[in-house]
Amino acid sequence: MSVAVIDGHVDLIYELGKGGDESTFTSVDSGHVTAEKLKAGAIKIIVVALFSPDSFNGPQKAGQYFSGLIQIAENNLDGLKKILSSNDLTELMASDHETGVLFLVENADPLLEYDIEELVKRKIMVVGLTHVGENRLGDGNNVFHPQGLTKEGKELVRLLEENSFAIDVAHLSDPSFNDLMDIFKGSIISSHTGFRFFCSIPRNLEKYQLEAIFERNGIVGITVNPEMLTGEKEADIEEVFRHIDWVAEKYGPEYVALGSDYCGFTGICYGLEDISKLKNLAGMMERHGYPESAVELIMGGNWYRFYNSFLS
Repeated sequence: MSVAVIDGHVDLIYELGKGGDESTFTSVDSGHVTAEKLKAGAIKIIVVALFSPDSFNGPQKAGQYFSGLIQIAENNLDGLKKILSSNDLTELMASDHETGVLFLVENADPLLEYDIEELVKRKIMVVGLTHVGENRLGDGNNVFHPQGLTKEGKELVRLLEENSFAIDVAHLSDPSFNDLMDIFKGSIISSHTGFRFFCSIPRNLEKYQLEAIFERNGIVGITVNPEMLTGEKEADIEEVFRHIDWVAEKYGPEYVALGSDYCGFTGICYGLEDISKLKNLAGMMERHGYPESAVELIMGGNWYRFYNSFLS
């Protein structure tokens, strides 16, 4: 079965940053994501995280660091077509020779200084409020005694809602998630996640959180990061399929997608060792009796629908 594949969370800019300012995408010849592997996997679109580590939080560093990420996104992702319109998105889904790129914000601490109108102009319309630690907005999933959103965090959430952004709840602590759901009425996703009832770590989502996302017609992107699948450095494709299958069976295939977290971890997921292997999931779903329409939604159609709503 040949289907269009969209990966909803890739840490490619973080990976390029390890090579210094001169590292460009087409110069990368190893790792989870390369131009050759995108072509081999027939990947139509990747959503690249503009990730700010917690060490750069705060008024003295956050805005400047984020501006640097924007420059890398502009200058170093050669070979990838930037998507700025619904037409761009649709053309790339039909293309056999190009891969497109969209962006989301991972750790929004810099947005207290950075003009969000610039994000709107660039069609960067999905924002994750925290990474694993605490920032000026709230607490992430690795804070030992987490609190909810701060006053500044709630003010930013309201500003994001006024400007029709979606919020990515990946990395939020439970209290911050609960606060968000109380005050934010817009679109909610989790770009890359596992489920706590399969792997009991704070980084993963609880059932009530999944239901809250699905009540808003949100989407969860299932990771291939073994730390969220098994809690160890190794996992395999069966673990990924188990998460996909649980959502598809209980709620329907329109709520689940792929959010690999490639380039953001060091372990291995056997059968999904790099982005070229994501197509293996389509074959697994087919063997388990999934109709072609469901496979198309999960592999790319759901993210296409979601992002197209911001580009129309």
